Amino acid sequence: MKLDTQKIIELERIIPTIAQGLMEAVPGVEVVLRDDIVILSSHSFPSADINRAYLFHTTPERTEVLIDEVIDFFKARELPTSIMVSPACAPDDLPQRLEARGFIRQETDEAWMVLEGLQKVRVPKIDKSVTVKRCESYADIVTFTEIMAKAYDMPSDWSPYLAQMLEPTLTVPGFEHYLAFVKDVPVGTLTLMRHKQYVTIGSAGVLPEFRGTRTIYNMAVEVIAEAKRAGVEIVVGQTSLGPKFERYLRIGGFKLGFRRTEYKLT
Repeated sequence: MKLDTQKIIELERIIPTIAQGLMEAVPGVEVVLRDDIVILSSHSFPSADINRAYLFHTTPERTEVLIDEVIDFFKARELPTSIMVSPACAPDDLPQRLEARGFIRQETDEAWMVLEGLQKVRVPKIDKSVTVKRCESYADIVTFTEIMAKAYDMPSDWSPYLAQMLEPTLTVPGFEHYLAFVKDVPVGTLTLMRHKQYVTIGSAGVLPEFRGTRTIYNMAVEVIAEAKRAGVEIVVGQTSLGPKFERYLRIGGFKLGFRRTEYKLT
């Protein structure tokens, strides 16, 4: 799949566009959405794109000024500075300029996988032992964060705080949280974010004892099926899990759209 710059920009702006709805609902979430830079920041909100700057796009003459602006933004909030570089960024020598300023290129790239034409895709059947439920209440969110904390090996005392953070998203347009159950026992979590014809999938995790099983696959398939019923055309996934997982997504109909590289300031 060959994507032009405008299409990459469109994809990278999905999450921050949806996240704008969080600023009023969730204290501490900030979104900067400009033509020359996009920044998402929060000390505590769980999101794959949080505390990153991306879609850095400016002239060679203004590059250093914009780098300074990004550094100052995160420094003022006592957060680490991270800039994601994709094919939509400019100038072309941005990676070299970042390294000259003390940024370190991270070893693992982030692959953006895209499934187009969802309405024409035959969604496979899932194992009937796995059921999926959309979170609709605070009680559901409490369960979601308890499973999420265990799935991501977080301290158990983080769960109540995460629940307080996520409860407002129940009413934010574009956010949907799902729980997976095996024999009526909650074992997995997944968040779907929807914008126009797109959905992105994140926060996918399962309890340690279910890792290596098809539980997360069944959960994702059911959520994608729900998106299809809602008329969604394109599914976008971000992953840093490497070639093996990318091949797994390709088998499911996804294609590689582009890769992003993270640069962190030391």
